[in-house]
Order: sequence, then C-alpha cells, then structure tokens
Amino acid sequence: MKHFTKLILFSFLLVLAACQNESVEETIQQEEIQGAELRFKNNEVVSDGLLEKDELLFNENSENLVTSSDNFLNKSADGCTPDLLDTGFNTTVNIEVVAKPGANAYFDIAIDGGDVIPAFCSDRLPSLNEDDDFIDFTVVSSYDPTILPGGAFENVYANPQNFDKVNWILNNIEYGPGEQYTYGHVQYAIWRLIENPFVNDFPDFLTPNPGDWDRNIDEPLGDEIVDAANANGQGYTPGCGDKLGLLLIPEDFENVQALLITKHLPEEEECDDCIGKVDHITFKWNWHNDHRVRLYQRFEHTRYAVKIFDGVVGQHDEISVNGANHNGTFGKWIYVFVGHCYYTKFRTDCHLNIGPGYKRGVLEVVSGTSTHGGELCEYEPPHHWCWWW
Repeated sequence: MKHFTKLILFSFLLVLAACQNESVEETIQQEEIQGAELRFKNNEVVSDGLLEKDELLFNENSENLVTSSDNFLNKSADGCTPDLLDTGFNTTVNIEVVAKPGANAYFDIAIDGGDVIPAFCSDRLPSLNEDDDFIDFTVVSSYDPTILPGGAFENVYANPQNFDKVNWILNNIEYGPGEQYTYGHVQYAIWRLIENPFVNDFPDFLTPNPGDWDRNIDEPLGDEIVDAANANGQGYTPGCGDKLGLLLIPEDFENVQALLITKHLPEEEECDDCIGKVDHITFKWNWHNDHRVRLYQRFEHTRYAVKIFDGVVGQHDEISVNGANHNGTFGKWIYVFVGHCYYTKFRTDCHLNIGPGYKRGVLEVVSGTSTHGGELCEYEPPHHWCWWW
C-alpha cells in the first residue's frame, strides 16, 4: 500500500513539474517575443524567425504602395491627440446675429441658417449688432498659423499668440448662472488677452441687462481669470473631450467684427475585444535609431504581398495603417520589414486578442479597431494556469 501511495505521489510530482516547465517555457517565449530588441549581425536585421517558406510571396505588384489617407507616419505622437486644425465647418460660412447679448454669451448666432449657438467677440472692434447678417466668414482654428505673423490673417489680432490661454479659459473656467463668473467676465478676459492696448469703454453687453456691469466688482473678477490664464495657460492645447476655440473671421475684418465659438472635440472611444478582423492599427517605433520600415499584408486570400507602408521611422514615431483587402482588413498577418530584411509579424485576424500594449520587438500597438468590435482594448498577456486534483 505504501509502495502504491509513493507511485501516485511520484506521478503527481512528475505531472506538476511538467506543467510548471511548460508554463515557464511559454512565459519565457512570450517575454522574448514581447521584449526582443532589434539586433544586427553583419549589418542585417535579426528577425524573429517566424516567416515560413512561401508564406509571403512577392510579385511585380508587391512594391506598389497601396495608398490611403489614413496610412501615415505621425512624428513623435502620443496619447489622445485630436486634430486641432479641423474645424468641422466649410471654409467660409454665413453669420446671422440672433441676439446681443446672448443667453450665456456676448452673442447668440446662427451659422448657415443652422442652430443658434453662443459666441464671443474675438476682437473688440468693430462691433456687430442684433439682426446683422453677413456672408463670407472664414472659419479657422485658434491654433491655425494663418493668424500669426506672416499668415493670411496676421492683421486681425494684436496678440494671436495668446489664444492658447483663451483655450485654457474655455476649458477651465466655469461661468454662468450660479457660478462665480459670468460670460461677461470671460469676454472681458478674452479682450484683455487678445487686444493691445485694451480699454473697456463699451461694457454694456457684458451683462444681460445693459448698465449692470460694475467696474469696481466685475473687472477684478475678469482680471482673476486673466491672471489664472497667464499662470496656467501658456502652451495649453485641448485634448479629446475638451473644447476648441474656433475663429470666425469676416472677409472685411477691418469693418466687421470677428467672432469666437467653441467646438467639442470627440471623446476617446470606448474599447472592446478584437472581434472579426483588425481593419486599422497604429504602431509606435520604440528604438533609438532611424530605419526604413515597410509593412506588408497578403492580397485578399492569396500569399502575394501588398505593401501598405514604406517610410523612415524614428524613436516614438507612430505608423498608422488601414487594411488593403476589399473589406478593409489586413487578413491574418501584418509583416514588418526593417531595411531589406524581414523582422517580425503581427497577427490581425483576432485569433490573438491584440490591442494597445502588445509588442513585437521594437514595435508596439498603440491603438486599433476591429470590424465587429470597434476600438481595441489594452492587450492583456495570456495567463498559464496549472490545475491538479
């Protein structure tokens, strides 16, 4: 009986040891793949060795780059970075002043006959009035270089370099009924930052009831906003979910007042597992040297290579690509070549729950989408469990 018990115990230990060894080996292999460095031997890239013979074939079309407006190199980008130059409007619009003062702004206006929205003056003079209707206002971002010296609108603003501080105010100062500050205090602060010199000689429309502006009370409150913006707003840029100041500049800006409205930047999308196939992905290059990088996928259901990216990439640069198949996907793999050599490949058929944080050597996934899951969630490495009874 004792001998039988010893055999059972010995067998159990063998199984446990084998399971532990397998788990350790898989973990080591996973860590090697995740943390491998780009290495060179005789000036050639050392690949991961996973490209099988005839897995990816090249023909006369393989080096023709499949172009897409979303296949690009983003220099040293990180985090959520909305396009601060995208206004969301036509280049020129028509403006109607619906109310002055507005419900909670210096003006209420309608753009191209659309919904009524609040607006501030982005310069103090000349002044618009209720029921004014003008055409040919150019819409530009408050971060657009055309408002700076040398740009098309360099003569519109005395201090255009201060629009970063104005954007800080739009995103950090609460104003309106029940708040410490009113829209009048915000408008006053905008004038103080943009106008040079500034004289508050037309304060009537800084309050809903003309004449209610008290210079001894209200101007110090406006000055508090200016001081806060000067202290905190230098170099400020709004992020995803924040407000972006847009400028409405009239064709005859010498005689017609320019305006400021806000645009809500899109929120970061909610994420999901990789479902279906990956159709968009962005990689970050985590290597201190610049190298030529080429990305390929298979053409539809063949083994022939289609090139989807080709460019020189530097540390922290991002490569963003869309799938080239008819349904916008990459198929099973994205293949990475560095210089003239194969380096590694990323599985993109959702067999692996790929997502931000997944690495192959010096390339890391920072974002992506799948056909049926939307935005990809953070990658979680697989856990290897050993069970016994």
